[in-house]
Amino acid sequence: MRLDQLVVQNFKGFEHKIIHFSPQFNVLSGDNATGKTAILDAIAVGIGALFQGFDSISSRPIRTTEIRHTGYRLGAELKLEPYPPAIVRCSGEVVDSGLITWERRLHKPSSRTTHQNAKNIINKAKQLQERVRAGDKSLILPVISYYGTGRLWLQKSARLVETTKPDSRLSSYEGCLEPASDEKQFLRWLKTMEIAALQRKVSIGVLECIRKAVRNCLENCESVYFDIQYDELITTLSDKQSLPAHMLSDGQRIILGMVADIAYKAASLNSQLEEKTALETPGIVLIDEIDLHLHPNWQRKIVDSLKTTFPKIQFIATTHSPFIIQSLREGELIELNEYEPAEYADQSIENIAEYKMGIEIPQRSQRYLDMMAAAKEYYRVLEQAKNAPLEKIESLKNRLDELSAPFSDNIAYHAFLEMQREAAGLGRNADEAH
Repeated sequence: MRLDQLVVQNFKGFEHKIIHFSPQFNVLSGDNATGKTAILDAIAVGIGALFQGFDSISSRPIRTTEIRHTGYRLGAELKLEPYPPAIVRCSGEVVDSGLITWERRLHKPSSRTTHQNAKNIINKAKQLQERVRAGDKSLILPVISYYGTGRLWLQKSARLVETTKPDSRLSSYEGCLEPASDEKQFLRWLKTMEIAALQRKVSIGVLECIRKAVRNCLENCESVYFDIQYDELITTLSDKQSLPAHMLSDGQRIILGMVADIAYKAASLNSQLEEKTALETPGIVLIDEIDLHLHPNWQRKIVDSLKTTFPKIQFIATTHSPFIIQSLREGELIELNEYEPAEYADQSIENIAEYKMGIEIPQRSQRYLDMMAAAKEYYRVLEQAKNAPLEKIESLKNRLDELSAPFSDNIAYHAFLEMQREAAGLGRNADEAH
């Protein structure tokens, strides 16, 4: 499965937007409120049309709150008016379908999301369902998953993790486009597979696939397994120390949880691929704020790690991190700000931060920049005071007080400004000094 183009109309903050995607990795970048998460939500609506062709998997609709609203004031009151229809149109490929285009609409707040213009993808899904029921082992199903900013899971739980019974290949799609993560399904499956491996005294390929995927992406991790005795997920680190997963750092848990979940879904959908499941399973994975909780060292590596671990999956992510942008290749950055398109692979962090992300002089702290700006304004006021009439001197003194006050904790800086002030004849009187 692959998404080539997305068109949204009257969806959240977008009146009309067209976005083209590269086949493997895409990162949406832009200021807050430019619509990065809205694009991921629109994609979830679009590819969720696939599930309308499955009997027991719920599809992600366009919600009433996602219709674009515009505001205006009527007297002192703010009015918000919806602008339906909200439209999500996708073009791409679904399991050897060739290039197809489908569309979903919400015509008005009280209506339901339509699927009249999505019959081609729905019919494709029905064909896939029939092949699954016929036990077609040649069929490779795509992973579909959405990881939102609330994906920090693997918390310590007092409840016993239950094992699972055999289920449909398609069951892994249930809830996969909800951005809130749920580790229960994964932990139940993993515990069941670990017990099966022990009973049969064999190595199970999909289990080894998950361990390898985690090792590839989680630095200093040698193995991950579900410990039957302690009834929880355990990680073995490179120093041979074994830790429960809930005791890892937030960054480690983010990577472990997401990578293990992608590999688990691939294994559930395509267990016939055994240890090659991660390498051979295609799909679309959405990640909001891919840099979430990651140290800059990990931010620089995570894109390449995901590419090599899941080479056939198309990733669409958002970021605010210059380290993520620096690691991208040509065509992988989707800029939502109104900048000229450019490539930033291998450029310095300073160049990316300043010229792409609009951060002034990123080599210096914001406080330093504020101090420099205050000093320039301070000198401008001192120059203005040279020819100012007496009645304006008091207001100029007050302005000097305002400029220097935020930096009174920097004794040298503050003393220097005071010296300049006294030299200009605008020194404080005795009452002001105290």
